[in-house]
Amino acid sequence: MMKINNKKRVDHYMTVHLAVLAFLFLSIGILIYLKYILTLKIFSSMALLVLVYGFLKNRFVFEYEHSGKMISIKSYQWPSNRGKILVLETPQKKIVRIEIQEQTFRKYLILLFLNSSGRILRKNIDITFCSENEINQLSKDISNNLMKDRSGTYFL
Repeated sequence: MMKINNKKRVDHYMTVHLAVLAFLFLSIGILIYLKYILTLKIFSSMALLVLVYGFLKNRFVFEYEHSGKMISIKSYQWPSNRGKILVLETPQKKIVRIEIQEQTFRKYLILLFLNSSGRILRKNIDITFCSENEINQLSKDISNNLMKDRSGTYFL
């Protein structure tokens, strides 16, 4: 059984992010009180950039579990695990193709798999906070048992 989980990394990142924001907003409040206008503009710009960066990073917690025949993937946005949860539970043999796609601030796991009616479906799962080692393990684990076509070659 293989498990990958980035919850601790996301929790650490968000704690640091919120501490930096709290410091910046506290500084802005002090600067308003002391009437330092130029410094206030600099700290306000920094706070805005930190907020935008935090939203671009898209704080998704990723959980992967492979029990031999079934693959289970959960992805939900920090801080709650109740809201939108993307769950993919499928037999390993139904996965046709796996890709890792990197964008400017995000990384995605793209899975192509067969549904019960034989159609190929695509799921994009945010894996931004997974380490390179975890991504390599994930890719290797899933691609080891990819579905084969009739000639015996992999669909990768």
